[in-house]
Amino acid sequence: MAEEIDQNRIVDEIVAEANLPRDLLLPEEIDYLRERALHKPLRVVHIWSLGVGAVITGMYFGWNYGLPAGGPIGMLIASLIVCVLYLTWVLGLSELSVAMPFAGGPLAYGRRAVGKGFGFLMGWSMFLECLFAAIGTALATGGYVAILYRGVKGQAVVMLWLTYAAIAALVWFWLACIPGVARERLITAPLLTGGWSGVLGAVPYALWWLVIIESVALAAEEAHEPHVTIPRGMVWAQITLVIFVVLTWFFAVGAAPYAETGKDEVIYPLPQVFKAVWGKGWFLSAFSVLALSGLVVSYNGMIYATSRQSFSLGRAGYLPAALGKVHSTYRTPHISLAVWTVVTIGFVIFGHFNEKAANAAILISTLTAVLWYVAAMICLFVLRWKEPHMARPYKVPIYPVMPSFIALLSLFAAYLYGGLNVQILLPTGVLYAAAALWYWVWARKMVLPFAPEEVAARIAQELARRQGGLADQVPAPRPASPAYVWLERITGLGLVLGLVSVSWILLGAKGVLPVARSESAEVLGTIIVWSALFILVSLVGLLSTRKSVERTHR
Repeated sequence: MAEEIDQNRIVDEIVAEANLPRDLLLPEEIDYLRERALHKPLRVVHIWSLGVGAVITGMYFGWNYGLPAGGPIGMLIASLIVCVLYLTWVLGLSELSVAMPFAGGPLAYGRRAVGKGFGFLMGWSMFLECLFAAIGTALATGGYVAILYRGVKGQAVVMLWLTYAAIAALVWFWLACIPGVARERLITAPLLTGGWSGVLGAVPYALWWLVIIESVALAAEEAHEPHVTIPRGMVWAQITLVIFVVLTWFFAVGAAPYAETGKDEVIYPLPQVFKAVWGKGWFLSAFSVLALSGLVVSYNGMIYATSRQSFSLGRAGYLPAALGKVHSTYRTPHISLAVWTVVTIGFVIFGHFNEKAANAAILISTLTAVLWYVAAMICLFVLRWKEPHMARPYKVPIYPVMPSFIALLSLFAAYLYGGLNVQILLPTGVLYAAAALWYWVWARKMVLPFAPEEVAARIAQELARRQGGLADQVPAPRPASPAYVWLERITGLGLVLGLVSVSWILLGAKGVLPVARSESAEVLGTIIVWSALFILVSLVGLLSTRKSVERTHR
């Protein structure tokens, strides 16, 4: 009886936070959701730890493969561009995830904005991103960790402590590298060892610094007061991670030759640099043991995201229904967790016979990621036009400039894959072709009308028939201060300048622009533009989360 009451309370919270009028829900829809609802214990600190924990593996490996192309400074510029992309991305994503706080994430956005097929495409894209990120991390660690039966709150607590351990390992690495840092390793001659083409070549690997931060959006269904918890936790996580990116780049590149750190066979760049400074021995072994926590927590975060996306696709009927079941006690998608853990183990075994498997997994993960980033911004624009009265407790700032910036910069990143990583296009295309065939033959006929995403779409259509929709039910946000308005305007101009900077880099790489008289001035100007843009977007992001309205439950 107590468990039934608890599940009814969870259903009430999900319905209220998704702004679905209870009187429009059918009894069978409520029953279906009750059986498959997830607990909602996550707070800001848990969202922060989930974001940092899932992404922190990017500090430990993967990014170094961009060093041969870009060199130290080229890698820095590529990383700054990616950092700003991801900071704006989490703000754009927050509007969608808070308005539709379902574990399906992109499945829900695409379904409501365009239709079932587009929803499946977006959900499949994020599923591939998360799965191959988990595979890449497992290949790098040579192991795997999956918390199958611990509840999400217990899992979040474990991840929080593992995240602290992973941060401690990074701090240890930074401090240990101080004696080995040399200016000539950071400031090369020429500054851009591969020219502007090298910067572009480094971007796909720079994405690995921060890829899968969007997995936090899948926690919206399990977050307490997601309209505040999700955007605030994601922004703080992103700022934390960008600081880690810059410091890790500085010490890793400054303390050891970048040509050695960036070799294909160097799967573990930080121990490689650590060994260059301190040599072999117990100090290196102790660091490696602590550093392993970073890979463990990231794998756990990635398999969390993989299981939630698989769970939502199974719950909606796009994938086998067993994947959409939850454990009767812990309310976690235990079958999805088990299935994709086994699949990951299979890839780890395969990786022992293919030394480039980790590199391929990283590229597939980041390519599928930027594809659905573009699709998500399309959904944001469509929903703003199609459902102007849709409840949006959090709105992306600087609309429409910021979502346009996200979409264009993501398209730019996807374009780089076509020109620089042709070998990864075929396997990625095969995965999408298989999904399209699966959807046409089986999935489109099996979508369940009781799934939360389907219910939300049905109710949206019903409300569209009512004059005013939800406009009179959603409290208006407090007026922004003049200082904040000016900050948004300046940041908007900065985002436009950022797109001009990317165009400049692309034209420079193509040889369209004349050779600069002062390479150092050109490089310094680019670094200043993207550093300033990061600071401005950070301020806007933090202030915009404070402007979120308080929710009124119906």
